[in-house]
Amino acid sequence: MDFMDKLKNSAKNIGDMAQDLAKTAGDKAQDLARAAQEKTAYIKELSALKAEIREQAGMIAQNKGQIAEQVLALLEDGQTEFSDEIKQLANAVTLAKAKISELEAKIEDLKAEASAKNPELAQELSKAIAEIDREQAVDIKAAETAEKKADEENAAEYTTLKTE
Repeated sequence: MDFMDKLKNSAKNIGDMAQDLAKTAGDKAQDLARAAQEKTAYIKELSALKAEIREQAGMIAQNKGQIAEQVLALLEDGQTEFSDEIKQLANAVTLAKAKISELEAKIEDLKAEASAKNPELAQELSKAIAEIDREQAVDIKAAETAEKKADEENAAEYTTLKTE
């Protein structure tokens, strides 16, 4: 009987250990799932902030182009006074730059919050930010190149008109 009792106790101990192991594995799985949800939420918010920054940068480029066109037209006519529309466009550029600064501060706050919770999460967010920036840089560079080419053409046209 003593042998059977030992066998029962051993089986019970093995069962308890297996149950503890399963509970620990379940807790770890929940922790990993929670961390993944948290990471996803941060990346989603970062992506939205970066998209808004990109939108503001596009608005700046568009307004600068309109300002340049209007200033060139005024200069062609011999005028040195700027219209209210030009002043409004310049103000829109200033406001967009301020909005970009505000959005960048939000990104830094988000990174700091993530770092305080989990340094590994902060590193992953930094990688995600770099990837978002790389993806957006391709589009922005193309737009900047087109804008620069248009500015050069406008400058050449103005020089031609001025010399005639």
